[in-house]
Amino acid sequence: MSETAGPARAGSIYDLGYRRYEGVRLGRGAAIRALAADSFRTTYGIGHGGRAKVAPIILGVLAILPAVIVVGVLTIAARLGASEPFESAVPLGYDTYYRSISVLIALFCAAQAPELFARDQRHGVLALYFARALRRSDYALARLAGFGIALLVLLLLPMAILLVGRVLLSTDVAGAFADDLPTLPAVVAQALVIAGVFGGLAMAVSAFTPRRAYATAGIVALFILPGIIAQIVIGLGSGGIGTWLVLLSPGFILDGTGAFLFGKELPGQLFFFDLPAWTFLASAAVVTAVAVGLVVRRFVRIAV
Repeated sequence: MSETAGPARAGSIYDLGYRRYEGVRLGRGAAIRALAADSFRTTYGIGHGGRAKVAPIILGVLAILPAVIVVGVLTIAARLGASEPFESAVPLGYDTYYRSISVLIALFCAAQAPELFARDQRHGVLALYFARALRRSDYALARLAGFGIALLVLLLLPMAILLVGRVLLSTDVAGAFADDLPTLPAVVAQALVIAGVFGGLAMAVSAFTPRRAYATAGIVALFILPGIIAQIVIGLGSGGIGTWLVLLSPGFILDGTGAFLFGKELPGQLFFFDLPAWTFLASAAVVTAVAVGLVVRRFVRIAV
């Protein structure tokens, strides 16, 4: 009679020494903040190789350089005894600076937005994000927020340099700051408009285009073509269609909202379209909302 088999000996070959995580689980909110912070760092190449830093560093320096030059010129002028008012002494001011670097902003969006959405889709890591506490809409909104904050840094840093230079070069620091203080809300509002329109459109194209080269080309085309087509259509006599295209052109939206927020007249090329300045602000809000909606819808429905 065979012996009854005893209890199976506990094997140790499968004991790899893993321990159960007993720390604090931070949950959905922390995951959203972490992804937004990662998006900001990725936009500027922080934590990535040297190649990832080339485009943001070059474009960022070029965007800041005019402000540094303006402050330098004013410093030299002050030492030479020049007392001409700030607004008339330099060709760039709070109301014209954004327009002067609009090409750099567009290139920054075209170069860096695909780094966020296109790479995740191309490498198939979306399933890893969605397996955690993040909802699909959370992923989209966190990426958008991180890129938007990165754009705001790019936009507001030159303005901060202009403000500090203007104030410190004045003989009455408190008075100079008080003079410029009413302009600051318009400066911040215009930066928010640009981040929403340029950043939103760039991220929308990137969300639907996993290939980075195609996404970059699509973003550049989206920034340039509406304004060109609008002028051609107007020239052919189709004023209504051309007007709608003007309200969809990021460049014209930038000009129109700048005129509205800073209380200036519309630029010469916009007088032809006979549009009040506030319509560009409304258009910016609609374009931003549609772009954000498209991005969220894309990742809510995407198959992983």
